[in-house]
Amino acid sequence: MVKVKDYFNKKVTHTSYIKKRKKNAFWAGYLPFEIHEPPMSKTLESVGKDSKKKYRVANHEVLVREEPKFIGPLIFGIFSTFMLFGSFFIEFEEKVSGIYFLIINTLILFSSVVYYFTVPDKELILNRRDGLVSFPAFAYGKPFTMAVEKLRIGYTSGASGSPGPGRLIIIRPTKKQFGFMTNLGGSYFEELSFLIWYMDKNRPLPPGNAFDEYRKADYKRRKEEGFPPPVFRSFIPTREYKHKWQKERDKHWKDIIETDEKGNQVHRIWQSAENVERHGEWKPVVPQ
Repeated sequence: MVKVKDYFNKKVTHTSYIKKRKKNAFWAGYLPFEIHEPPMSKTLESVGKDSKKKYRVANHEVLVREEPKFIGPLIFGIFSTFMLFGSFFIEFEEKVSGIYFLIINTLILFSSVVYYFTVPDKELILNRRDGLVSFPAFAYGKPFTMAVEKLRIGYTSGASGSPGPGRLIIIRPTKKQFGFMTNLGGSYFEELSFLIWYMDKNRPLPPGNAFDEYRKADYKRRKEEGFPPPVFRSFIPTREYKHKWQKERDKHWKDIIETDEKGNQVHRIWQSAENVERHGEWKPVVPQ
């Protein structure tokens, strides 16, 4: 049985991508490391081994989500079973063709069954404490672990006319750079906002009663560290759980969210002189 402490033992596998980052982020589908929308709240009912949302752990240091791994073999298994059953009603012009058809579909069914029972668990691990994100590789590949600021995050939109929404993806650091869909709930902007908010350990924990029992410990840690300024931009307030906590934090730094003359939102951080002296002037993280 995996213990919570084991989730902190993941070693960094990649510090960069094989291919250079495309210059035009818009056409490349890259998303900025920014909080834009209130994310979907994580509730107590969504955490635990019996939960439908499959969050194994959700606290102030790490969030672990079990990822589906049986969709592929299930689809291929059903398809091959259907084809094998249908072969009894198909008349082949040549007997050899029928044999090939039977062999191929039997192999697909056998491979699907073997994969189902042997593929390792797939997990998305957000290590807030150390600033690391672990996400699955394809099939039997070893999972990737990268610093959150080194990631390339994008989205995939639903097909034209499709009811499926756009999905947030973490681009894998491989030659073909296939994306891993995060399945954190909501639109891709809501998922992005949750991921960035949760991984910014200098901000309070995101909304949701799943985190309520950990908020005091998280606040105490940030206070002991002298309230370092946030890592990432936010265009919505990320307020403290209690008013008195907010008043204390506001003495050290504040999000300043304004609208410029063109109607665009702009963000900057106000820091106290003591905060600047201790932590340095705030600079936004620029995706690699």
